[in-house]
Amino acid sequence: MVDRFSKPYTDMMSIQSTRERVLSAINHAEVDRIPVMYRGLPETDAKLCEHFGLGPVDEHWTELVDRLGADLFSGGSSMGRYARISPEYTGRQDDSHSLFHLDYVWGLIPQQVSAATHTYVDWTDHPMASFSSVRQIEAYPSPRIEDFDFSAMAVDESITERALSSTGRLNHIFMIAARLRGMDRLLMDMAAEPILAEAIFNKVAEFAVEFNRRSLQQVGTQLDHYVLWDDVAMQSGMMMSPAQWNRYLRKWYEILYADAKKYGLKVFYHCCGSFHPIIPTLIDIGVDILDPVQTSAFEMDLKTLKRRYGNNVCWHGGIDVQKLLPHGTVSAVRDAVREAKELFGHSGGIILGPSHEITPDTPIENILALYD
Repeated sequence: MVDRFSKPYTDMMSIQSTRERVLSAINHAEVDRIPVMYRGLPETDAKLCEHFGLGPVDEHWTELVDRLGADLFSGGSSMGRYARISPEYTGRQDDSHSLFHLDYVWGLIPQQVSAATHTYVDWTDHPMASFSSVRQIEAYPSPRIEDFDFSAMAVDESITERALSSTGRLNHIFMIAARLRGMDRLLMDMAAEPILAEAIFNKVAEFAVEFNRRSLQQVGTQLDHYVLWDDVAMQSGMMMSPAQWNRYLRKWYEILYADAKKYGLKVFYHCCGSFHPIIPTLIDIGVDILDPVQTSAFEMDLKTLKRRYGNNVCWHGGIDVQKLLPHGTVSAVRDAVREAKELFGHSGGIILGPSHEITPDTPIENILALYD
């Protein structure tokens, strides 16, 4: 399959469009400036919209991006919150169905939890927690492909110059498995009960492959990138050994990525924390963009990543949302942006922005300093 993005814009006599700038950065081609993206929690979006005198963010997201001077409105785990396409679910509805990533189709009930400044989603009920046999796992009901209307999927052509469109849902294999089984039990299974662990992963992954193939068959030729997120790491390192990751997850990632590559799509992978041990493998099996560049995690600073992986992958993120943006000074934020610009220059390889969604306790002046 010919890569539709193999001829990036490189005429530096002209100002690049958002689309040209981002695609050039992904391809490690020359850019007029480093592309930047915005992503924030809903409370942060509302705070910024109020600051700029805008209405609801869902109706005014392009104006918010313009006011900030950014290129993209990214999501927590994709390059386009408003350009990520999923089939319509037509099965049994649930009051919690809109909360998070369609996980409720697996019988997972997310709960909204209130923190000091915002709300987040958590899972407290793990329907496979008591299972002790492969038979029980196999008998657990998988989502029904027939309950999704893939024919309703369509790319919004009106925003193709403002956002990179994508698909990729229900493919966070490790996290769905952990929510079904319970994180502690699943990690113990991976070490002590590998047959049980493999049965859970295979059940989740087999549905993910079919679901995503149907999605790609419908809109693959119209998209820019394919998204897969799976949080397998912590601040200090991975939750599992590289050998366990290779045994349980790699083969499924390879299948999903290969399906996306058939349509010439760029592959975007999101994993919070420090996941160095698997970065070379991710690159080898087709990942083009790595996110979120959680710089506060072990050896995830931009200098280390640039030195180790050079021109092999494009980074998405890089400005710390844990300490720097909420608690740093305006000058410290500007210093971090300047250092990133000096490190990457005009040679592409990064879409700069917050390392995850900006929290609402972040001062407005620090957010503006990032995009200044």
